[in-house]
Amino acid sequence: MKLLSLCIPTNGISEWVFPVLDAIYSQKVATDEWEVVVTNNGNDKEFHEKILSYAHSHDNLIYKQTDAFMFKNQIEALKIATGEYLKFVNHRAILVPDTIEWMLSVIKENLGEKPIIFWSNGSLKYKEPRINSTFDGFVRDLREYASWTTGVGVWKSDFETIPEEWIYNSISPHSDVLYWVRDRKQYIIEDKRWSYELEHSDVKKGSYDYYKAFGVEEIMIPVQLYIDGDITAKTLKSVIKSYEKCVAKFYTTFNHLKVPCSYDLSGFKDNMGIFLNKKKVIFLSYMYIPRIFFGRMYYRMIARKGNSK
Repeated sequence: MKLLSLCIPTNGISEWVFPVLDAIYSQKVATDEWEVVVTNNGNDKEFHEKILSYAHSHDNLIYKQTDAFMFKNQIEALKIATGEYLKFVNHRAILVPDTIEWMLSVIKENLGEKPIIFWSNGSLKYKEPRINSTFDGFVRDLREYASWTTGVGVWKSDFETIPEEWIYNSISPHSDVLYWVRDRKQYIIEDKRWSYELEHSDVKKGSYDYYKAFGVEEIMIPVQLYIDGDITAKTLKSVIKSYEKCVAKFYTTFNHLKVPCSYDLSGFKDNMGIFLNKKKVIFLSYMYIPRIFFGRMYYRMIARKGNSK
C-alpha cells in the first residue's frame, strides 16, 4: 500500500490534465510512497488514448474510465485509490516544487491520531496551521472554502467506513467525505500554498445552476450539520454570511464583469431569499468590482509566469 494517493477526477480535458501530471512527475521525490489516480467521465477518445499511454510510462499511475455523473466521479477516484491517505487534486492545479514531499511529511506526522486535514492552499491567510479540537470550530474556520473539493483529503480507513450504498450529495459529494467523521480529537487546516491554477476559461467548467448550487445547495450542508447537532447556531450563521459574500463575488464576476462561463446563471432571482438576501448580495457585488477586476489580472499574470517556467 502507498502512503499517499493524489486523486484527479476529470472530464478529460487534455490542456489541463497533462500539464498537471507533468508537474506532479517533475517533483523530485521517489515514487515508492505515492501514486496518482485519474478517473475520467468524459468522452474524448483522444484524451483516453493519451492517458493510457501516459499511465504506461508511470507505474504508480492508476487510470479508470467511468460513467459517474458529474461530481460523483470524485468518489470513483477515492474508491480505487490504494494509499493510506487520499488527497484530491484539481485537474487544473499545478503543484509547486516539493509539494509531494511536504504532504508526505504531514501525513507521516499524523499517522497515529489520524486528524481530519483540509489543505486550503493559502486561501484562508492563516500564518500557521489552524488546529481545532472541535468539529464546530473546524466548520466555522473553513467557512465557504469547505465547498472546494481540492482542499479535501481523507484517511482511507475513514473513507472505508462510509457504506457502499451511501447516497452522496449530488452537487458536493466531497462534503460527505470531509464531514463524515465528526468526533475526531483534532481537525487541522493546512493553509500553506501548494498549487496554482492553470490559466483557463470558465466556459468548460459545467452547466449547472450556479446560484442554486452556492446560494442554496452548499448552504444546506451546514444547515444539516446544525440540525444533526454537530455545529452551533453561531457557526451556522457565520458560514451563511461567508456564502453571502461568496455569491456576491460570483455575481460581480459573471453578471457585472461578464466573464464568459458555462454555468447557468438564470437562477439568481429564484434562489435568493431562501438563505441569502438578494438586495444585500447585489449591494456587496458592486463593492467587489475593483478588487475582483484587478485580482483576476494579477492571477492571470501569476499563471502565465508559472506556465513559462
